[in-house]
Amino acid sequence: MQANEKLSATNLLVRRWISYCIGLFLVALAISCSVKSGLGISPASSMAYVAGLANGWSMGTWTAIFYTSFVVLQIILKGRAFELKNLLQVPVSMAFGVVVDFTNFLFSFAPDPTNYAAQLGYLGLSLIIMGFGYVYYLPPNIIALPSEGVMQGISYRFGLKNSTAKLIWDPLCVIATFAISLTCLGGIVGIREGTIVAAFGNGLALKIFMKLFKEKLSDPLLGVKGTSAVQAAQGQLG
Repeated sequence: MQANEKLSATNLLVRRWISYCIGLFLVALAISCSVKSGLGISPASSMAYVAGLANGWSMGTWTAIFYTSFVVLQIILKGRAFELKNLLQVPVSMAFGVVVDFTNFLFSFAPDPTNYAAQLGYLGLSLIIMGFGYVYYLPPNIIALPSEGVMQGISYRFGLKNSTAKLIWDPLCVIATFAISLTCLGGIVGIREGTIVAAFGNGLALKIFMKLFKEKLSDPLLGVKGTSAVQAAQGQLG
């Protein structure tokens, strides 16, 4: 009996990690798709994109650097309430940076958009991919990406809802991107209408895709059912 329980627990753990890794890959793929659109990318990713253009390092390298700095910011915001397990966000950030470089490489083979309609097509596709990414990445409840962790830290420090914290964090990311872009590139790069769409559209995609596809995709993979994971996921991103 105990052996069967251990096997079941191990099986669930493997399933959770498979779902988590699939989700992170799709999130990275969505970021690369938005980069391809040329209409701007999400606030948290825009800093890495612009920094890469400024000094020639890859976007994935800068993603790992900024995401690691976000972990430090979480420690400052949460103080003693910061859980040591969240230090695992550092290796996750490094791995995610590698995945972002890989998905950017994959999209290098995709045709460049030649008109605004094509750009909007890539932008819309990025939201769809991001929605499916959430379906797999959030329910396992393993390690949040540091950008989401900062929103939770702001929420904790100032007693705000996560949705309100997001309204603070996203503009701060945009301001930082403006500063990097103006200082290093002499103009505004990486921030366009797609940034605004991503800021609001990603949260909408989370709610829609978790409601429509979680029971069909994530639940069978994890071998679980219920709404708790959906509620937890919505709490993470507001």
